[in-house]
Amino acid sequence: MSSKRTGRALADVMGELDEEPTAAPIPATEGVPAVRDSAAPTIVPINVLVTPRDRKRLRQLSLDSGLSLQKLGHEAWNRLLEARGLEPLEAVAANVPSGRARR
Repeated sequence: MSSKRTGRALADVMGELDEEPTAAPIPATEGVPAVRDSAAPTIVPINVLVTPRDRKRLRQLSLDSGLSLQKLGHEAWNRLLEARGLEPLEAVAANVPSGRARR
């Protein structure tokens, strides 16, 4: 039994890993375009660890203010950057709608 398949060279595989990823389509949701706009900036997550008590407090602040944790976080980071004389963060929207009813 003869196979005409050939393996790939390690250099070919490694070259693919070094290339910048292209914008992949994201699942379509109601009111959100199916493909990311090429002019939109790349968005990356930042995780912050807090105690369960503080998470509840932040969630309550979000509910009381009518602002998402994303927007509250941006406000907080921008105040820190401003206090240190640095430019503010670029405004971005969450990549998944929060589902919260608009006020």
